[in-house]
Amino acid sequence: MSSHDVIVLGGGCAGLSTAIASAMLGLDTLLLEAAPQLGGGTANASGFLWVGANHLHAAAGGNDTPEAVRDYLHYVAAGGADPARLQAFATQAPEALRFFIAAGIPFRLSPRIDHYGMAPGAMAGGRILDTPPIDASVLDAWADRVAVPAGPLHRLGGSEAVKLGGANSQAAWDAALVLAREAPGRRGAGAGLVTWLVGTALAHGVRLRVATPAARLVQEAGRVTGVVTAAGEVLTARRGVVLASGGYESNPELVDRFEALPGWQSMFPPGLRGDGLVMAQEIGAAVHVIGNNLSIFLGFRNPEEAPDLCRLSGTQELVAPHTMVVNRQGRRFADESFFQAVAPHLRSFDPARGERPNLPAFLIFDAQYGAGQSFAGRPPGAPIPGWVARADTLEALAVQCGIDPAGLVATAARFSADALAGQDREHHRGETPWGLSRLAPAATLGSIAQPPFHAVELHPTALASAGLLADSGARVLHVRGQPIPGLYAVGNAAARTETGAGYQTGYSLASGMTFGLIAARDMAA
Repeated sequence: MSSHDVIVLGGGCAGLSTAIASAMLGLDTLLLEAAPQLGGGTANASGFLWVGANHLHAAAGGNDTPEAVRDYLHYVAAGGADPARLQAFATQAPEALRFFIAAGIPFRLSPRIDHYGMAPGAMAGGRILDTPPIDASVLDAWADRVAVPAGPLHRLGGSEAVKLGGANSQAAWDAALVLAREAPGRRGAGAGLVTWLVGTALAHGVRLRVATPAARLVQEAGRVTGVVTAAGEVLTARRGVVLASGGYESNPELVDRFEALPGWQSMFPPGLRGDGLVMAQEIGAAVHVIGNNLSIFLGFRNPEEAPDLCRLSGTQELVAPHTMVVNRQGRRFADESFFQAVAPHLRSFDPARGERPNLPAFLIFDAQYGAGQSFAGRPPGAPIPGWVARADTLEALAVQCGIDPAGLVATAARFSADALAGQDREHHRGETPWGLSRLAPAATLGSIAQPPFHAVELHPTALASAGLLADSGARVLHVRGQPIPGLYAVGNAAARTETGAGYQTGYSLASGMTFGLIAARDMAA
């Protein structure tokens, strides 16, 4: 048995932030990661955080206000937010940013913008932040214990990738490949953020352990006082246990229980199986489901890159010219260039047919796309791999994939005509503020007319709809409504009641950082 003030379960952004804050507040802190490497879902992410009315933006001449921040949060939440949690996030995120910069993490402004430019309180920049790339060698013996995504693009910081034109740009690939040769230890984006966090945690005396899954929580007189590991080790926590173990996206049983999306594939590592959710439920914790969860994306698994990971297509293949997304009827159903326009249609249900009309969905593209764009994490213009469906005619491609041939041919003809005219009359692809910030509408359009034609089935993937119900102090609530003493939940282990149904790049990581600090302060008090 070993004893600590604080035990944190989970080595992603939320867990590491909580551990850093706890240690800086004078608490003896132990962090346990179930996987062999630290990083969790953060390591595979973009590494962006959304912090409204932050001091970096103000110093750069920004005019954001707390009122505008709350207006935007309320809009995106779509009625699904807990007012107290939303208020805590809005007011404490800027303070958390200052705290972690003071801890040694050099956050900086990113060129990314708010997704919903039409929303009250939206800003065209200044709210999204990331960290500069860092060399993993600063971690010494811990350098190999931080997870790294497949492919070279993680060597670029999130902001660097945006400025180079994103993942579809040859410039981004060229820069990443140069860095792979010249600076093989360089880490950017989510992997870079984790590297910064791990280095900061070690510098402040956090004890880190990997490959140490927790099996159950320990309670005494109603208070959580520690954990028992899968190996039977008893670890006690004098001040509290923090669940930062992520969601259940890689647990098929829990996905079936809480989600209603046929064909689901996880975009998270295999270790995100809802361990925190299960352990907390065993002692009476309440679970909350985000209704109409819009944190849904489309993607597919690349057997050559990361066969167990759903690779998101919404900011890569789906925004590129000479591509479109269709359903089994061969019809487009949304603006592919804005993944939040696609999300609601994936939950559409046809009661007469007893099916979801837009699942499965299919990415359709032609030789023009293959000649100049990036597919499945390959450099732009690289040959299309053999596991992708291919045919010399759209009719033949449709038959291969179970798509209505007449519908696909008609849709491609209509889409191609609109592309040549420079305007998508059916779904206005590329015309949202989000789309216009990156590409002119004509740049995301392109005819689908040159053989060979290709198709890939797209699968839904999402941030989990369910999580532990926590209050504005990050305390886990019992099914009877009162906080469970000594138990906290941060990051994706907690239901996203601070941001509700909608999705905005940077919400998740910023929330984990913010409520991690809130939890640490509560335990220190």
